[in-house]
Amino acid sequence: MTTTAISNAFEIGKATLDLARIWTFKLTEGIPKDKLTFQPVPKTNHALWILGHCAVSDEYFVKTMGPETPILDASWGELFGMGSTPVDDPGKYPSLDEVTDGMGKAREALLEWFGSMEEAKLMSELPDDWKTFGPNFAGLMNSIAWHEGLHTGQLSAIRRALDLPNAVG
Repeated sequence: MTTTAISNAFEIGKATLDLARIWTFKLTEGIPKDKLTFQPVPKTNHALWILGHCAVSDEYFVKTMGPETPILDASWGELFGMGSTPVDDPGKYPSLDEVTDGMGKAREALLEWFGSMEEAKLMSELPDDWKTFGPNFAGLMNSIAWHEGLHTGQLSAIRRALDLPNAVG
């Protein structure tokens, strides 16, 4: 593959991640601050958890396969990580501003990590225990965007349950 193709693979992955993040924020807009931990069904994800989870997920990939430098407060894994249970108690979570700031830092680190990869690394196969995420590191970018998109669907359901206007169109 040529350097141009590799550059295009990174740019496509970055654009997909950017689009997912745009929609995450668009679907969060208008949710009243006192409803950020509203759960339409008990034990389901709420908006604040979804935002924190997207941040923790970005950090997870960077720390697991890239530089091990912490990006977020260590407590975020317990609050927002896979297997955590969201609760309708805003006092248990960082503020919306802290969470969106963490999302920005984690996404910046993720893009910096992917952007630092040379052609051979970006197109190399993922480790065996990561192959369900894609064929290579370039494909992993799209899987991360897909994961965030899955959670934006949950944001859409939260909006409907709160009787908020459609965020699309």
